[in-house]
Amino acid sequence: MSLDVKRFTTRYNFPPTSILGNNTVLGIGADLEIDTLLYAYTHGFFPWYEEEPIEWCSPPRRMILKKGEIHISRSLKRHMRKSTRSIRKNTAFADVIRLCGTLRKDTWITPEMEEAYLRLYHTGWAHSWECFDGENLVGGLYGVVIKRAAFLESTFHLQPNAGKEAFLAMYDDLFSEGIELFDFQVPSAIAEAFGGYEVSREIYEIYLTEALR
Repeated sequence: MSLDVKRFTTRYNFPPTSILGNNTVLGIGADLEIDTLLYAYTHGFFPWYEEEPIEWCSPPRRMILKKGEIHISRSLKRHMRKSTRSIRKNTAFADVIRLCGTLRKDTWITPEMEEAYLRLYHTGWAHSWECFDGENLVGGLYGVVIKRAAFLESTFHLQPNAGKEAFLAMYDDLFSEGIELFDFQVPSAIAEAFGGYEVSREIYEIYLTEALR
């Protein structure tokens, strides 16, 4: 789907992230409709909350990877040479987001969030990469892709390295499509495993603007 980011609007009056300083929460309320979510992603913030009302967040430090910066450990390379698992794309999105939520003790993936990202999936904005052992789903991740920016939401694994295999497949797919910015939003184990690093909000938004042109 095409998107003219400069003209993209929402019915809510979100302030610019420049008002935040060292704070994270930009605003409270609104909804999780498609236009609201896409506006948020293209303007540097995202929903992140455990209970309503919705909190819209832009951390002062953002965890990212730029194009071509991925690091793959020697142990993972050895594992990948031996792995017999298969990777699929967009065949089990609902299962991936459900497992990402239920396998965490503390999760922001509420039923409302599941429904919202399923809407994004059905309209072509959200995607999942799934790792299968035979016909058993054993790992995966999902995120949002807009122009040359990928916003990675969550990952899970039921077998060692299964989530990492899904990530590698995602990265290879999107790298070949010209994606320039991989946004992990906040520090996570999978981000650190592949060389993710933090930049300031200001630097992140420069990268974001470039990736959305």
